[in-house]
Amino acid sequence: MPMELIFKSVEINLPKEIENLEALKNELAPKLEQYKNLVVTEDSIKEAKNDKANLNKLKKAISDQRISIKKQYMEPYMLLESQCKELDALIDAPIQAIDKQIKVFEEIEKNEKFTELSKAFNAMELPDWIDIGDVLNPKWENKTQKLETLKAEMKANSDKFLKEMAEIDKLYENFPHKIAIIDKYKQEKDFSQTMIYAKKLEYEYNREQQLKAQLLKAAEEEKAKQAENAQNAPEAASAESDVITPPAEPTAVTVEPEQAPKIITGKFEVSGTAEQIKALATFMKSNGIKFTIIKD
Repeated sequence: MPMELIFKSVEINLPKEIENLEALKNELAPKLEQYKNLVVTEDSIKEAKNDKANLNKLKKAISDQRISIKKQYMEPYMLLESQCKELDALIDAPIQAIDKQIKVFEEIEKNEKFTELSKAFNAMELPDWIDIGDVLNPKWENKTQKLETLKAEMKANSDKFLKEMAEIDKLYENFPHKIAIIDKYKQEKDFSQTMIYAKKLEYEYNREQQLKAQLLKAAEEEKAKQAENAQNAPEAASAESDVITPPAEPTAVTVEPEQAPKIITGKFEVSGTAEQIKALATFMKSNGIKFTIIKD
């Protein structure tokens, strides 16, 4: 129903401006001029303090007048404001009551909408790693988001996930760390980030295999070298025994004890996979190098 606020006008005689503003400014200007280049000394400090106090009193007198006049202006407005707020409070009560009931119906509609979306999601029979929150539009609660459109979006999003998962499965079918890559995609559901992670694993794996191959090759070469030396040793001894040496004049010979190779001890720290460390240990054993494993 139409309503109209009827205001009561009151004539109020309040100051509008400072009538003699220019005269006051002209009177103050020469008096204040002396303070522009004022230099306070030890002898004039008492006088300077008095001047400062007088200037503050003048400033306060002007401020008090301003505040007093402002209060006179505000008094009629404050009455009008309180009356308007009183009317607002009367109107707010039924607004809040109606709003509560509207929200109940909106909540029912939202729950029914989500139930329909859940049925559509379950009907797709997706794997456990895809949740409804992964494929459902975050703005599904808005009335502008139609039910059939939301269902179509869920289907498109789920198809995208399944397609990307199949591509990952095919790309890394024979890769030892395939499960880790698949788990990464299930967690992130981001194909680009998963590919970055997969390339990192590929690089580390290839580097590990290269190092392992180098260590095994070195160990095999050393083992073959030792076998060859062992095989040639008896033949050399036999060849020496077949040589007939004529008797020689007795000669006093001083036999020096055989000088054994000097054993030195060094410490070093290595980093690698378990297979690499085992290969390194095999290499050192085959070369007769003593070593001690120090556990943290």
